[in-house]
Amino acid sequence: MKKLIIIGGFGNGTVAQSTVNDINERSKEWELLGFLNDREDGPINGSPVLGKIDKETAAKYLEDENVYFLYTLISVKLNFNFIHKLTDLEIPNERFATLIHPTAVVSKNAKIGFGVSIQPFVSVGPNVSIGNHVQIYAQSLIGHGSTLEDYSYVANNACIGADVVLKEGAYLGTNATTLEFVSLGKWSVSGIGSVIIRDVDDYGKVVGNPAKSIGSVR
Repeated sequence: MKKLIIIGGFGNGTVAQSTVNDINERSKEWELLGFLNDREDGPINGSPVLGKIDKETAAKYLEDENVYFLYTLISVKLNFNFIHKLTDLEIPNERFATLIHPTAVVSKNAKIGFGVSIQPFVSVGPNVSIGNHVQIYAQSLIGHGSTLEDYSYVANNACIGADVVLKEGAYLGTNATTLEFVSLGKWSVSGIGSVIIRDVDDYGKVVGNPAKSIGSVR
């Protein structure tokens, strides 16, 4: 089995932990070594905290070529202001694990990058391109031909139309829906239940049906 370290903790990290458990129930693929976390010292749902999130700790585990990492500290609050926590680790892309829940349906013609997390009952259509460190949560749908750039985030039950682009770090909230061919700008936030019928600006913040701008995340 390959070995896995989750960078994070309670929240997105434990969702990934649950997906690892479900994968292993089907086929023993991952040995979860534990978490890197700056706040917790004790076990997280039975898995140990191995150390802080820093370059030295990561480098120690990188010495074992069978160890992989998953970075889960991306959210509305943990946005472009915090991405240095990941880049400062200097972990090569190929050492990040991609986790796909056994119940997810992913087209054979989709392209998926490193460090991607795809949760239960997600549907990914043909000719979708998913970058690195993208998180896609339960029961969301990614329409054919869409592009999800690095660090983008699709919350549960979101629906992405065909040929949509989520630029770097774009966040699509729970139950949000996009029209086909629209673009969500870099590090933009589309709120819960939004219906997006036109492009969203870089760093824009939109909510509502139809979605309207309420400011900037900067």
